Amino acid sequence: MTNPDEGNWNLADEHRCWLQSTFELYQRPLVAYAWRLLSGDLESARDCVQETFLSLCQQPRSSVEGHVDAWLFKVCRNRAMDHHRREGRMNQLNQTIESNLAVSSHEDPLRSIELDEEHRGVELQILQLPPREQELLTLRMSHGMSYKQIAEITGLSVSNVGFLLHQAISRLKTALAPSD
Repeated sequence: MTNPDEGNWNLADEHRCWLQSTFELYQRPLVAYAWRLLSGDLESARDCVQETFLSLCQQPRSSVEGHVDAWLFKVCRNRAMDHHRREGRMNQLNQTIESNLAVSSHEDPLRSIELDEEHRGVELQILQLPPREQELLTLRMSHGMSYKQIAEITGLSVSNVGFLLHQAISRLKTALAPSD
């Protein structure tokens, strides 16, 4: 005799597996994104990401499928902005950009130091950009989001995203250009 609820359990198990894999795929990028939005407050960033995934659990899968990444980043951004409002402050985005330059034991230590200094120089220039441009660069460069996805997350138009990214990159090029 078969269990009449067995089909429902299979759907629930499938949904649970989808949630788990989504969590595993997006947890770290979302924490990094929230961390930047919250000026390096890791605990609050983790809280925002937890709230984001709780929201995902309440959504029908069909409502987010196909754009779950943009949906997650937008909800996470909204949670971070809510946190800023609750705290009564709107700090500059990005206290620092995470350094992902892993030094292997086979690298030339002097070259590694040079790369580290170059990276810090870029970080400092990015911190000089307006907060909106910093956020857009983070979404584009660190998280690989398309202009359309960034527009969905930030509420800007796709053309405005493109314009602001172009403007940010132009400013960085000018600031980083060697002076003669």
